[in-house]
Amino acid sequence: MDKYQCRCQYVYDPSTGDDTQGISAGTSFADVPSDWICPRCGLDKVHFWRNEGRPNSEMGHPTMKVKVKCFSTLSKENVCGFRADSEYEMYEGSTVHDLAEKLAVPMEAVNLVFRNNCDVGFDTVINPGDRIAFSPKTGAM
Repeated sequence: MDKYQCRCQYVYDPSTGDDTQGISAGTSFADVPSDWICPRCGLDKVHFWRNEGRPNSEMGHPTMKVKVKCFSTLSKENVCGFRADSEYEMYEGSTVHDLAEKLAVPMEAVNLVFRNNCDVGFDTVINPGDRIAFSPKTGAM
């Protein structure tokens, strides 16, 4: 049975299963429930790749580009502003949370997150070409 790797580099091994979520040893990845999540980073099963000796996520997983704006108190010079989009490269399967961490946006200060002009949460998976905007709890836009 094949092993599957998350982008955080956790490897699901069918021979050991995942006792943290009640997946017994000998359970193939195809038989793991669809609501199972990575025990290391919490990503959904759909973000796993068949492990074929691929290098770690920094060297082997596909990347994508997204555009970002930060409003008011979240704006940082040369990182994320409100006048023009800043473009960033992220790994496929990244979430809004991952992007906020990469930019050091303080999540507790964020009131609204928009993806392509629609209100979304931090657990939303971003796609290539998405436009993400962070708006603070206080302050004008």
